[in-house]
Amino acid sequence: MWYRGDRFQGWQSQATGRSVQETLAAALGVQGRPMASGRTDRGVHARCQPVSVRLPADTSPGSLLSLGGDGWGIAAAVPAPDGFHAQWSSTWKEYRYRLSTGAVPPAWSGLVWETGTHPRLADRPVNLGRVREALERAVGTRDFSALHAASSIRKPRTLHGISWTERGGVVELGLRGDAFGRYGVRLLVGGAVLVGAGLVDVGTWERALDTATPFDGLRAPAAALTLWAVGYPVGLDPFSGLAPAIPREPPFLPVDQA
Repeated sequence: MWYRGDRFQGWQSQATGRSVQETLAAALGVQGRPMASGRTDRGVHARCQPVSVRLPADTSPGSLLSLGGDGWGIAAAVPAPDGFHAQWSSTWKEYRYRLSTGAVPPAWSGLVWETGTHPRLADRPVNLGRVREALERAVGTRDFSALHAASSIRKPRTLHGISWTERGGVVELGLRGDAFGRYGVRLLVGGAVLVGAGLVDVGTWERALDTATPFDGLRAPAAALTLWAVGYPVGLDPFSGLAPAIPREPPFLPVDQA
């Protein structure tokens, strides 16, 4: 499924407001909780969020494609292979983050981090080349605990690689890894932007990456982050061959920038 995060209080059901999980369960008419590949926080979007859910045996997958509502929809529905679980079977995830060091094009309003609006970055130019170098330096297997919330389990994680695309005045960063701790992508991006602004020196950044030394980081805003894709092992991937059915871009992103 896809969803626009600013319409929800996050994926997980909660008492404080509308969640994606409870919205989907109500639309499906099920009592149990659908299980996603991972929780997204309040304000974070999804282009492709795999979800496991138990439905009556006579349910037609095609009938689910008509479900949707304010800020969400289903792009594909298929029977899951035996042993498949949307969360525990995944082998990698890709997130994309959008930022701009200048004025944001109107079509991207609310979906991009304008770095100059942050109090720590006001009136400070951000060198995008240094941002990119800082993120590339993070690629590899390491203890990322200086760059994720303390509530996440401390263990080695692998950032497989990053991508960098400039689209209509917006820089779109792609980060693919085997797993990310809570706020991991936002703290990685925020920290790299601090390096690009000269507010964190390269030595401090490298110590955070190499020895998990804490530093005064920055959590980039949720509104510019999208869960983009989730990977599964060959033979267990229920979405294999469905690429044409999955939207190249989430429906809420500007079509003319695709």
